[in-house]
Amino acid sequence: MPINPITETLWPEIFELQSRAYVDIEPESLEVLRDKWLHSPHCCFVYQDEDNKVGAYLLAHVWGEETPPKLYQPLCEQNNCSRLFLHDLAVSASFNGSGVGKQMVQRLISIAKQHHYQQIQLVAIQGSVPFWQKMGFIVDRNQLANECYGEGAKVMTQIL
Repeated sequence: MPINPITETLWPEIFELQSRAYVDIEPESLEVLRDKWLHSPHCCFVYQDEDNKVGAYLLAHVWGEETPPKLYQPLCEQNNCSRLFLHDLAVSASFNGSGVGKQMVQRLISIAKQHHYQQIQLVAIQGSVPFWQKMGFIVDRNQLANECYGEGAKVMTQIL
C-alpha cells in the first residue's frame, strides 16, 4: 500500500478528509494541523490510492508532558521527549475495513521504535476505543481527556 510522507501539496485533501471524518467535534484549522506536521514530519504520513488521492492520513508528534495537548492550539516547543502523541488518524469511508488504518498505525509504531520513543499516547474519540485496543493501546484510567475532545473521549497509551 502506498503510504507516503506528507508534502505541502497534500494539505487541501488532508483538510477535506478531516472535515468529513469528524462529526462529534469541530475540525481543527489547517494552520493547527500543519503545525503538528512541522513539529514532527517523520511521524506524519498519508495513504494515497491508485490515483494519488489521499485516502487516509496520520499525524503524530513528539510530546514531553503526561497530559495530552488540547485541540485547536499550535504546539509549544518540545525538547528531549520520550513519547509521541498520535494526534489524528483519519480514513476515508471508502477505505473503511481495508486495513489501511492498521497499516498506518503499524508504520508509526515502527518509526517510534526506530527513534527510541518509549510510548505513544492518544485520545480516542467518536467511539474508537475498540480500534485502538486492537492496535495495542490501553485506556489510561489515571487521566481524563480534556473536554475539547468531546464526550466519551479516553486517553490511551501504548508502551513500546
